[in-house]
Amino acid sequence: MKVEKNLQNLSKCLCMKCPSYTNHCKLKNAPQNFIKLMNNFDDTEHYEKMFCAYEKSDCIFEANGCLCATCEVFKSYNLKHQNYCLHTGGIM
Repeated sequence: MKVEKNLQNLSKCLCMKCPSYTNHCKLKNAPQNFIKLMNNFDDTEHYEKMFCAYEKSDCIFEANGCLCATCEVFKSYNLKHQNYCLHTGGIM
C-alpha cells in the first residue's frame, strides 16, 4: 500500500523527531518545507519529512536511530520496513 501524501498523514509523521534527522537537516530544510506546505502540497514531489511517502532524504546520510515502527503513519499503512529516510522503500 502506498502512503498518501496529505496533510493528515503529515501531521502524524515522526520523521522530524527521529534521531537520524539532525538539527542541521531541520534548519537547512525548514524554509523549503514551509514554502512547499504553503503552496499546492498535493503536487509536491519531494518533501524532507514523511519519507515513507516522499522517498529518501536529501540530507540524512547515516542512521542514528529509527522511529518508523512507532509512527502512526507506519502503523496505519501496515509498513514493514524502516529507515525510509536513507533508502527509497526503506530497508528491513
